[in-house]
Amino acid sequence: MPQIRPITDLRNTTEISELCHAKNEPIFITKNGYGDLVIMSMETYDALTTPSAAPHFTEQSEEMCLLTEQSPIWAGMLADVLQQHSIPFIKESSLGAGLALKMGPLSEKIRFFVPASYLTSAAELVEELFSKETN
Repeated sequence: MPQIRPITDLRNTTEISELCHAKNEPIFITKNGYGDLVIMSMETYDALTTPSAAPHFTEQSEEMCLLTEQSPIWAGMLADVLQQHSIPFIKESSLGAGLALKMGPLSEKIRFFVPASYLTSAAELVEELFSKETN
């Protein structure tokens, strides 16, 4: 669960620094009740921004392909279906955590990436789930 702290807590830099290192995740800072800043330890930042942090699905590095972009509600369903069909995937927010917090969940989209070798079968599942019937 993300830590959300008021901006006045930044006065105690030692406590915030210890919290960042203990949690190994971003801490969201609010100002007047709204999202304002995101802070994290250097280790957490490196882990989030290093390309090698993405899981490897094969022994050889396989190119990841964009499968689709869905709202958070449909993204949960798609993740379940991909897992049921043993299709590896990575999902990421199109806004990033800080901006999603500021703008709200209705404007967020989740992007799904799959290894190139799974793209055809995953695309068929997406088509089956999200195509509109024309009668």
